[in-house]
Parts: sequence; structure tokens; C-alpha cells
Amino acid sequence: MRTRWKPLRRALVLLMLLPGRVLAFELADLQDRLNRTEALKGRFEQQRYLADLDTRLKSTGHFLYERDTRMIWVLETPVEDRLVFTAENAADGADEGSAAGTGNDRQRQQVGTLLLQLLQGDWQALQERFTLDVAGTSDAWQVTLVPKAKALRQRFTRIELKGAEHLDNVALYAANEDVLKVRFFDQQPFDPAATEAANGPAIR
Repeated sequence: MRTRWKPLRRALVLLMLLPGRVLAFELADLQDRLNRTEALKGRFEQQRYLADLDTRLKSTGHFLYERDTRMIWVLETPVEDRLVFTAENAADGADEGSAAGTGNDRQRQQVGTLLLQLLQGDWQALQERFTLDVAGTSDAWQVTLVPKAKALRQRFTRIELKGAEHLDNVALYAANEDVLKVRFFDQQPFDPAATEAANGPAIR
């Protein structure tokens, strides 16, 4: 009898020795993790699937994030474009009922606002518009956001976020079966003041 209990006892002891973040990674842990970064820059690869055309589009570029200030999103290929999402825009939130602008513009604004709110740890604002499910560990976490408002659900069904030290992947699943996936890489924290003083603005 004792022999059969030994493996179980060992397993229980190992579980007790594991860090709390491994046993249960929660929203507060993720907020603490992301709040450590005041400024971040890196590159991204974006893939978009258009269901009605059965077509996949790929684009690449670089980004810059400064807490409580802005996110700059620079497309390099296949076309060049520059988008700026500010903390003020994120505080206002995306207008789910607005019909202004093209579908692409609305989707980019929604994704940009989402990223800014996430990186700022503005979970309260996100929870007002989504139900959130957090899973994984500090080394491999995942958050699934499902929109609450009917108007928002008519645009997309869910958003999936994955990461570790930083946000690494975003996947947005649209109601019309389009899919937008963004992968972030070469991400590096930086000091905006020091960078600008030495080299001018960190990104153009």
C-alpha cells in the first residue's frame, strides 16, 4: 500500500513546490506582466484570409508602443502605410455602431485600439466590451475575448491573444469568416527619451 502511495506523494510535493504562476495564471498576473513594459518596439507579420475570395494576403512592417501615449503601426510591404493609435482614442473606445469609414479602416482601428488597451493593461475597458478567458502559464499564456454587444458580434466572433514576456500573437475571427492574424517578433523594450535624444524620433 505504501509503495502505491509513493508516486502520488512525490507528485503532490512537486506541485506544492511549483511557483504559483505555473499553477494558476490569472488576469492580474498578465496585467502585472504587461505593465512592466513602458515602451516597446519590434516587427510584425500580418496575414489576412478573405473568405469570400478564398485569398490570403500577407504584409510586414514594424511598430512602436509608448505607454499612455501612442502606438505607431508602419506597413512596409506590399504597400507602405503609417497608422497612429493614441491613448485618447483607446479611452474613447471603438464605436461599434459607427458606419463611417471602410470595413478595412474599422477593422484596423479596432485591432489598434485593442492592442493599445492590452499593452496598457486596460483590462477594465476590455471587460466592458468582452468576456475574457485566461489560460496557460506565465511562459505561455492565452486570452480569448468574446464580444458582448450585438453590434460588435456582427463584425467578429472572437479574438485570441497569445504571448509570454510580451504579446506575441493576435488572431481576429470575423463574423463573415475572414481571419486576421498578426505575429510580433524582434520585440525590444526601449527608453523613448534616450532614443529620441540620441537619434531623433524612434520611428517614422
